[in-house]
Amino acid sequence: MPEASDPYWRLRPQPATPSDDICSCASLTPLLLQPHLSPNPLSCARCNLEVPPERIGFDEGLANALAYWLKLYDSLYFLWLDSGEFEEWAATHFRNPSSVVNSRGIELAEKVSNHQRCYLSWFQEEGDDTWVPPTECPRCSGPLHVRFEGERPEGGSLAICEACSIAILV
Repeated sequence: MPEASDPYWRLRPQPATPSDDICSCASLTPLLLQPHLSPNPLSCARCNLEVPPERIGFDEGLANALAYWLKLYDSLYFLWLDSGEFEEWAATHFRNPSSVVNSRGIELAEKVSNHQRCYLSWFQEEGDDTWVPPTECPRCSGPLHVRFEGERPEGGSLAICEACSIAILV
């Protein structure tokens, strides 16, 4: 446990992602653009583990845009997570398909898709008592198609809108 031996562990550079947290799926599974406790926001749509960017092979400009998007997303997420005066404000940005964080996320998912199919993992407030899994795309209201049924961690699936490059965990 790093915090037990080093009181400054949160101020230190992150170690490399452990090999058991890296995707080892045999096929070119689609990707998810999502935050997941790593500076790399790309993970496998099937196993939900990190996919190293060099496996995909995009340029430095796209890498910089992905890193910037993750910082923007994390900024809003921490405001929402704090459950203080900015919680609802941040949630409004996550729910709005036209918000900067979602518009840029969709744009980046489409750019990554030039190398390997990628979807923006849509923010959900699953802890809300009124939450029900959506059946329509939050952006175009088109139908969502279930993929990876029972294959994802804990037997979950993804509901995907191909037209909008959006994936929703169900």
